[in-house]
Amino acid sequence: MDLNGPWFVERDTQRTILFRGVNLGGGTKLPKGIPSHENKGFWEDYDRNVDFVNRPFPLDEANDHLQRLVDWGFNLVRLIITWEAIEHEGPGIYDQEYLDYIAKLLKKCQEYGLKVFIDPHQDAWSRHCGGSGHPGWTHALVGLNPRHFSVTNAAIVHNTYPKKDEFPKMIWNTNYQKLAAATMFTLFFAGKTYAPKCIVNGIHVQDYLQTHYFNALSELAKRIQKEGVENSVVIGYDSMNEPGKGYIGLEDISKLSNSDIDFKMGLMPTGYQGMLLGSGMATTVEDWAFVWSGPKKVSDVLVDPKGTEAWMTESEMQEACTTFGWQRAKEWPAGCVWATHGVWNKSTQTLLSPHYFATHPTTGDFVDYQHFWLEFLQRYIEAIRKIHTDAILFVQPAVLEVPPLIPRSLGRLVYAPHWYDGLTLVKKKWCSYNIDFINLNRGKYGTGPLRFIRALRVGEKAIRQCFVDQLETIRREGLEQIGNYPCILGEIGIPYDMETAKSNSLQGLWAWLSTWFYQPSITTTTAPAIDSPDSPQNKAMDANVHAVEKNLLNYALWHYMPDNDSYWGDLWNGEDLSLWQASQIDRRRTSVPNVKESDTTWVDRYLDTSSSSSTLEQEPTLKGMLLYPHNGRDVASLHRPHACKIAGIPISIEYTSPSFRNRASYRFSYESRVAGETTEIFVPRCFFPTVNTEVTVSSGWWEAQEVNEKYWILKWQVAPQTEKGEILELQLEGARMPSY
Repeated sequence: MDLNGPWFVERDTQRTILFRGVNLGGGTKLPKGIPSHENKGFWEDYDRNVDFVNRPFPLDEANDHLQRLVDWGFNLVRLIITWEAIEHEGPGIYDQEYLDYIAKLLKKCQEYGLKVFIDPHQDAWSRHCGGSGHPGWTHALVGLNPRHFSVTNAAIVHNTYPKKDEFPKMIWNTNYQKLAAATMFTLFFAGKTYAPKCIVNGIHVQDYLQTHYFNALSELAKRIQKEGVENSVVIGYDSMNEPGKGYIGLEDISKLSNSDIDFKMGLMPTGYQGMLLGSGMATTVEDWAFVWSGPKKVSDVLVDPKGTEAWMTESEMQEACTTFGWQRAKEWPAGCVWATHGVWNKSTQTLLSPHYFATHPTTGDFVDYQHFWLEFLQRYIEAIRKIHTDAILFVQPAVLEVPPLIPRSLGRLVYAPHWYDGLTLVKKKWCSYNIDFINLNRGKYGTGPLRFIRALRVGEKAIRQCFVDQLETIRREGLEQIGNYPCILGEIGIPYDMETAKSNSLQGLWAWLSTWFYQPSITTTTAPAIDSPDSPQNKAMDANVHAVEKNLLNYALWHYMPDNDSYWGDLWNGEDLSLWQASQIDRRRTSVPNVKESDTTWVDRYLDTSSSSSTLEQEPTLKGMLLYPHNGRDVASLHRPHACKIAGIPISIEYTSPSFRNRASYRFSYESRVAGETTEIFVPRCFFPTVNTEVTVSSGWWEAQEVNEKYWILKWQVAPQTEKGEILELQLEGARMPSY
């Protein structure tokens, strides 16, 4: 795979590649048989004996799953692996069985023509911090005891939450700011600056952690190279999923951020309060709720760990050191590393240096987290390219922030930010209003409370444009800061467990204005079937992908999880974003689905208006595709045409689902370097049957190839006399939709 400015380019043909990808999959964040709500085996023997083989699925099921992804039009996989999966047993001990499994899975991807980039995934550092990703022994290394994270509020963890099925939506994200994860990220990125006494085996803990991270990923890269799937399948590596900033750059650890757009939910100790709680000391912390206008303080709550500490005792620390072969420096005793470094005094419970993380402790200069992250990135790229010499590096800075300026010398980079419609993700509703959050965050709407009114978007048309505007800002920032490289949204997706909200625009506006007096209620109605074009899931998905297409971005939907559960969702912290959920028919292993009439009404109307009886005879799979997909969440907008290989430079993509008439158009600027090559468009047969889809091209000719029961590939050859830079257009008009 080559890069040509902001485009991926197929090396052999020089055609532009637009990646329509999928994350595979969220379940790989979890060891086999340990969903986030179950406490079995939690922190037993430092969680060394977990098993990630067959995550995301066993190899004997790979054909079914990978074929399904191809049938849906995906040509890229963001393959989720974790540091924990590779090196869970201890430092330098790699799970060879897991690496063998990944190598075989990649060979399977090759059989289906899927390109892959590797995602070293983490959320809030580890499962033990209420997230995922990094090995349990990393906590033991710095002296943290995950068994006590809950009582000390060092992390909010699903499996230790009192009522696991009432675990608050998206609250896991607050763990980035809590003691456990904040300490780990600070030590990982900037430990030598802020915790110089933390030396183990003669090496600073920052270097120890980073080196083991690099070595684990290098071990995977070596296996990929040995298996012969380097470049042919694996085109590159993400840096680290959604890295945390820890305490780095925190202006005052005695205060919460005063930003009214920062995410706050539940108990929110300040940095200093977290240190007190982590050392077993009672303190009063703020309790926050997420209301219409965003986070809002609810009350103050006394939290009392009653002497229980988030840190290991001296004897526990010695036991861990014996187990893993560590020798800590004498200057690094058990207990809070921040008390050890004079940030606060444990005996007097006094904060000594509230601005400790805002400046460099030695020089006094103000610090920027991105400086430390860039140092990490450059070391990571060097480690990967020692093995995979021309690997593409997918650059992912801290979430929702403007990326730093990247040295142009690094080369072969792709900007890989994440973007979610935050309002829908947190509220789990498709509302009649939304906020232009990215541009609000960038200061486009000024200051003060009125900026929320300026950023408010009411009505579906305005919301869709709002998404387009946000992604355009992200795309532009990548070009300005990262360089003239492609942009891929490494994650974008929707929650499927949505509630139905019914409120008109004026009600929504009034609700926002009145939030300071009471929390407004929203009248709910029965949700339409999830596979109906009227469902909130379909509207949300189409608005998201429409915004991507308008900006001509590459993307990877979050996510495909074969074992998504109808009650527990993604089996991780109450999230439920999987594109796939086995229908109840499949779970019962029956041959005839029990489909309610209300679920199929729109399908029957679609067939009545789109097809003659002769057409149905020629398209025998059409009704089956719509009625019996075996997917409990088969949203209509997932099935859309996609220009995957383009003989030129893309200019525009136009497609909206659903509409009265299924129409799609693609415009591109012809490039003479691809003379003789065809443009290839993936076309789903459910809405664009081969027998009654009209195709119009501005130049040359087209034909349907690779026709099967799920899709066909439209290959368009432009006329030989076409000149470089000439604007060409192809239009598709498929089966007519009923009116809703």
